[in-house]
Amino acid sequence: MDEQLVLTAQTLRLNPHVMRADASGPAFVVKNGLNRKYLTVTAEQWNLLRNFANPATVPDVLRAVILNRTCAPLREYYELILKALQAGILKVDRQSEPEAQVMASRWPITLGSRLPLVLTWVSAAIALILLVTRPFPFPWPRTGAVQTLDICINVLIGWGLLVAGVSLGQVLAASVLRDGGGEVYGPKFYFFRPVPYFGLNLGDACMCSRLTQAGVASVRLFPVLASAAALWFFKPEWGLLHVVAVVVMLHPFNGGAATELLSTVCRGLVVDTQKNFLFSLNQIWRVKFKASLRRVSAGYVLARIAWGMVWVAFIFFTVLRAINVTLKDLLSSTKWQIILGGFGVVVLAALLAYLGPPLVRHVYRRCVGYFQRNRLRWKRWRLNNVAPIPEEQIARLMAESLLFRRLPPSERAALSAAGQTRYFKAFSVVQPFSEQPKFANVILSGRVKLYRRLKSGRAESVMSLKEGDVFGVHTLLDPDRGQMQVKALTPVLVLMIPIREFERRVITPMGVPLANNLAQKVPFLSELPFCAYWHPQAIARFTQIASMLRYNNGELIVAERQDSQQFFLIYEGRVAVRRDKKVRSRLRAGSFFGEISLLQNSASESDVVAVEETRCLTISKSDFLRFMTHNPRVAIQLEEISSRRLGRAIYPCKYRSFDAQVR
Repeated sequence: MDEQLVLTAQTLRLNPHVMRADASGPAFVVKNGLNRKYLTVTAEQWNLLRNFANPATVPDVLRAVILNRTCAPLREYYELILKALQAGILKVDRQSEPEAQVMASRWPITLGSRLPLVLTWVSAAIALILLVTRPFPFPWPRTGAVQTLDICINVLIGWGLLVAGVSLGQVLAASVLRDGGGEVYGPKFYFFRPVPYFGLNLGDACMCSRLTQAGVASVRLFPVLASAAALWFFKPEWGLLHVVAVVVMLHPFNGGAATELLSTVCRGLVVDTQKNFLFSLNQIWRVKFKASLRRVSAGYVLARIAWGMVWVAFIFFTVLRAINVTLKDLLSSTKWQIILGGFGVVVLAALLAYLGPPLVRHVYRRCVGYFQRNRLRWKRWRLNNVAPIPEEQIARLMAESLLFRRLPPSERAALSAAGQTRYFKAFSVVQPFSEQPKFANVILSGRVKLYRRLKSGRAESVMSLKEGDVFGVHTLLDPDRGQMQVKALTPVLVLMIPIREFERRVITPMGVPLANNLAQKVPFLSELPFCAYWHPQAIARFTQIASMLRYNNGELIVAERQDSQQFFLIYEGRVAVRRDKKVRSRLRAGSFFGEISLLQNSASESDVVAVEETRCLTISKSDFLRFMTHNPRVAIQLEEISSRRLGRAIYPCKYRSFDAQVR
């Protein structure tokens, strides 16, 4: 599955073979009737999926739900799409590959769930009491001579009874499932197991009521528990393997019947968008940790802990019975200290096994990221004015630049030949305010910072430039900027191209608007924290759809309680955000505003006023939503920033209509 293709371009539709379980709680299950795959969703998520009843792309549906104010949190939305596509609830429109249909088995037997549920746990209680109170069921007689053949026969008989008990449990569970309205799939005898058994696929229990789910999870254990209790009371020589079976079947870890029952009774269904993430931006430890906290149910956690303690105590007393030691004898000796120490080692090892791998992966990723971020810094500071830079490196740098890659290779080579390299020391002034630029300077190595002069005479930072960026051409591309000063932040090596040569070979064929976008706006945006993780093509697209608007000092840009149809990013200047006639914040170049109104399809919450001459990059509402919905990373970033500004999650929208409750 190509995530980027699915979330941006592919046309999807709702599978017509989808079946929906009865909604008896906040979540329910939908099923692909052909391939027997399931998806647990909420009513709101199901309504989102129903938007694909007519074929549509993911961005189209996202724009629609934003405009009608029914959008879910975006991480949840993208996760839902990927999970639904994986389960076959959504299909790629006009997909040629037919789905292989999984046929349900004809199962004529039905059995109510209440009586088996009671009998199972009565049998479990009796079995646990007998194992703790009676002598341990060794496969040899308590008195008389021990014969190897007799031991083997006893173990073999117990093994056969265990095979029959496990198989009978599957049959009873299937009967309970059919009585609850579920389907039984895949009857098969599993030979290559320590305990071979006749098994069935009982996954359709999730489509039934909670009582049926509890009955299916419990009744599978009934024959084994009942036979274990009977053997330990009447024929303990045959019951050794049943001890192991009971310990394994009642374990409190994930995947066990006891855990499944506790989850059904105490927690109910867990929606699939909160676990086992597919969306790449959800696969980070912070998001996983928050999702795990949302899945926490106090009753379920307490029940799991209590059952875990019962299970450990059961094993502990069983071992004591096996070695013929009473609890009183153990406490009166020093053996309990050894046992307690061993138990502590086991617990510590379990914690390391559980937490160690993700912790190691996190530390490894942080170390790799730190090395990659700082490798270029170290290279810049090792630069000197002696070692020449190879022509191949210049050609590669220009081929990777968004500005120069649009030129034919011959034009790039001619530009490189027309220029000359020059070295500047760190923190030196590369170009002062008073100097009229005569060269277009392509940075080959290092970083520089550009400054503009305010009316007060103070120099203000405008942007930072790095390898592949160009400075010295603002007089040709953006005369409104005025004179600029350029300072080296590190040792810098530049390729100085005569400005008229640059104009003839780059600006004239490309056009001033496009050249201005790629030479000035793209580097400006690339250095903003807001755009730090955007793909370069996304930044270039942003500059193409943005218009430049100028505002005078004191001019109202956005009015409170009025419909805003634009997104604003401050390119130059400052603005004040006012609410209830009080200044709530001040924003400077690189900040943005107006996104909350567009994301919620609502009126503006504040006045925004220019406090000096200001220029903004503006995008219309339709272009903004189209750009955002085609870039999931950008969409999630905007959602998180807007939520912080609001002081609450922006999705789902708190009110059906913003105008219904003006704050």
